Amino acid sequence: MPELTLDSTVVRAEDVMASPVDDELVMMDLERGVYYSLDRVGADIWNRLAQPVAVADLCSQLMQKYAVDQETCETDVLAVLNDMAANGLLAEV
Repeated sequence: MPELTLDSTVVRAEDVMASPVDDELVMMDLERGVYYSLDRVGADIWNRLAQPVAVADLCSQLMQKYAVDQETCETDVLAVLNDMAANGLLAEV
């Protein structure tokens, strides 16, 4: 998958199982057997990916919920999403 941008629209991959464990969300890509864990904010991002969402819209939602400036939010969210995509956890639509 090419690198995601603010113009990308993403959704969870279908073959990923996720379960809360303490303050984290632990996920497994069933096809590849890869484990992945997210902190509370990462879990919030994951929950918002249940339906396709534009990355720019996702950042706007997160900026409203968390005290974060636009540049930091966009940089951090793109890093997380690109990492998820590289690990087969996301699909671009």
